[in-house]
Amino acid sequence: MNANPAQRPSSKLERFRGAPGISVLSGNRKLVGIGISLLVAVVLWVLPLPGELNPAGRKALIVTLFTVVWWIFNVIPPAYATLLMLLGYLLFGLATPEVVFRIWTLPLMWLIVGSFLIAAAVTKSGLAERVAYFFVIRYANSYRSLVALTYGLGIVLSFLIPHPFPRALLLMSVLRAITQKAGMNAADRASVGLSVFVSTTATSTVLLTGDSTLNLATVGFSGLAVSWLDWSRYMAVPGFLASLLMLGLHLLVFPQTGPVFIDNAALRRELRALGSLRRAEMITLLWVLAALALWMTDFVHHIDPAWVALLAVVGLSLPKVGDVLDVQDLNTGINWSILFFVAGALAIGTVGNVTGLSDWLAANLLPATPPQNPYAFAALVGGVTMLIHMLLGSALACMSIVAPPMVHYAAAMGWSPLFPALLVYTAVSIHYLFPFQHVAILLGQGETGGYGARQVLKYGLPLTLVTLLVLIPIEVTWWKLLGLV
Repeated sequence: MNANPAQRPSSKLERFRGAPGISVLSGNRKLVGIGISLLVAVVLWVLPLPGELNPAGRKALIVTLFTVVWWIFNVIPPAYATLLMLLGYLLFGLATPEVVFRIWTLPLMWLIVGSFLIAAAVTKSGLAERVAYFFVIRYANSYRSLVALTYGLGIVLSFLIPHPFPRALLLMSVLRAITQKAGMNAADRASVGLSVFVSTTATSTVLLTGDSTLNLATVGFSGLAVSWLDWSRYMAVPGFLASLLMLGLHLLVFPQTGPVFIDNAALRRELRALGSLRRAEMITLLWVLAALALWMTDFVHHIDPAWVALLAVVGLSLPKVGDVLDVQDLNTGINWSILFFVAGALAIGTVGNVTGLSDWLAANLLPATPPQNPYAFAALVGGVTMLIHMLLGSALACMSIVAPPMVHYAAAMGWSPLFPALLVYTAVSIHYLFPFQHVAILLGQGETGGYGARQVLKYGLPLTLVTLLVLIPIEVTWWKLLGLV
């Protein structure tokens, strides 16, 4: 078993980059992206646009779409493309540095930083691996139970690891060994692998810290202060129901095709080989439980979840009561590329507001009058978001473009800005047709998860109906009961 499963995708990517002809194709793709981005910029500069978009809004639109094209074609790493976009906003005088970099002054960004470091501690200490084995030994006895366990463990581990990528990689490293020893054929192994990564998209919606990127970005787009318990009130029930629907869909689309034998005795030997609970695991568990307790009681003490996360991180680094995190974890534990990407995505919304771009998009992409029926509104928002997501191929990029105008649009009906923000979030977080349209699914494609684009498309097509079912009758009805709508 790989002690550091997060290293697998890196080595896989390096082998992929070294394959004959790949560098040539990659170079051509980048040149195409540059050409398209320049064409888009020129066309939008000279083309008459519908409605009244002021020069600042037009420039913001050009800079934003120019960057989106670079994201799609991976002209340069997304973090650097994001920095270029932020510079464009500043150099063209579209917003002040205080507006462009506002996210760095908000607790939201520091909650993401803290979540990454907590995830690093839980994985580094070995606690997450022990928890995974504990549940696998007790509940994995067949093909169907293995698939179901990916969802159950996804929710359990989300309490300990506040990011879906390390959760999925850790769980995949455990289940890969099990499926190989169980004598499963290639089709069933690929199905279990796909389930590991698919399940993260649904189970990450249950907790605010289930996905320290998308979930927290959603709160940022809404412009509201949403506590850990508030998120759970609004999203736990839809998240659980989405998980059950997606689990049922998976078992329907990918039924068992061969024999499966789970050797529980061998699994118990694997668990015993880990030894007794180590000091680092106990310390990490105590700090995580303390953070969870403070997150769940923030309505009493009113300490922002971000400061709770940072307190846990500092505690995990202290001598005697910590000694789990060290200075190296600041380099390896935090995904700085994602932080820059999040900063850029939220800057699109803030710059769009001050330049009038958000209002213009809402006026020209959506009906003049929002549907008064919340179910019809959810169908409109969900349908538009899913369509744009299919074109852009990035959940965060899609949210950054769609969420701000949707929030403005909903204001005309006097609805809470959290209503459209959560609808957009749901549409991009659990829906996709191809691996490149969701980073978590792309992460597991190929050697890591054992599945390919064909299996993803086979699952993704009926998933469209499931997504609409979650968006319209489930979420709207639940939020009406809670008074959000």
